[in-house]
Amino acid sequence: MPATHQELEKEIQSLLDQCVGDGVAPAASCAVALGRDWLPEISAGKASAQSFFDLASVTKLFSTVTALALVDTGTLELDAPISTQLSAYRDGPKSAVTLRHLLTHTSGLPAQWFGWRTALSEGRGFNREALLADLLSTKLEAVPGTRFEYSCTGFNTIMAVAEHVTGTAWAQLVQEHLLDALPTTGITGAPPLELCSPTEFQPLLGRGLVQGVVHDEAAWSLGGLSGNAGMFATAAGLRVFGVALLNGLPGILSPGLAAEMWRSQLPEVLGSHFSPDNPEFGHGLGVRINQQPWMGTLGTRARGHGGFTGTALLVDKSRDAVVVLLSNRVSPSRDGNDATELRKAVSDVVLAAATSNAAEEAAPCPQQRKAP
Repeated sequence: MPATHQELEKEIQSLLDQCVGDGVAPAASCAVALGRDWLPEISAGKASAQSFFDLASVTKLFSTVTALALVDTGTLELDAPISTQLSAYRDGPKSAVTLRHLLTHTSGLPAQWFGWRTALSEGRGFNREALLADLLSTKLEAVPGTRFEYSCTGFNTIMAVAEHVTGTAWAQLVQEHLLDALPTTGITGAPPLELCSPTEFQPLLGRGLVQGVVHDEAAWSLGGLSGNAGMFATAAGLRVFGVALLNGLPGILSPGLAAEMWRSQLPEVLGSHFSPDNPEFGHGLGVRINQQPWMGTLGTRARGHGGFTGTALLVDKSRDAVVVLLSNRVSPSRDGNDATELRKAVSDVVLAAATSNAAEEAAPCPQQRKAP
């Protein structure tokens, strides 16, 4: 292995060790791909290469690909109003909401849906059918296509549309349209409990220490793997998905839809309502673009997603690099460090190494001296 890769491993190991030592997270794991070189997985604290982490909102990347795969088959349409499938969206401004709006967080839906909290407070328990009906009754806060507002509500709405149209459970759709095509067992919505890094201690919700079950309360109330959260992965497993995304998701999405997922969407979707200062980063279909600060100083052309639990997947085609960083920074409490500095530090060192590698590969070979 080139010395530069060995040095990079040492830098990442030092960052992860510091993360654990400083109490940012009790466990952390990282996997990197630089071109065709896949570095060994690096772990710190109560983690190993086999540890599964709750991906939180990194799940939205899997939800996006699943939804777009259904577009490829003609089951869903990217720009047709979802009101053609959902009666709850047939009246008022909601009748204009499209799948593209939902995938770009421009639907006008609020950031969060708290129907799960109401169900708990009223002692009704979780009835998934009733909760989905409540979710779909959520009122818009803005006219579709007039604002960007990051919305977990929107991604669970994508799940509801897909399930309604196909008559198939969301977890099965994700499995059939995405996971079955990936050469890894390190990504799942039903992880082995004994290999899972725990997340938050939630006695007030009657959950105790959450482990092997999705941390996000909305996804938990909806039964686990959902549109907004619920996927678990090892660092190596998530890297397999990241490399597939880097390469255009061959065998999973058509080239046209894969390119559309990667393309910056907000200027076109928001039109006259678009401002380069809001948000301060770009957005494709489901993927964040140049999200500072965690994507790093050099990540201006990177795509990916972060997760509330302390996770991140970064993919940079311009540098042929994939960076996976997983942690359980919400364990035992969500009130500590949000791991943004760690995510940025890892992104910085990896993208700097990728830039150096690219420069070396592009450098012309020195001319041979002529024999005297």
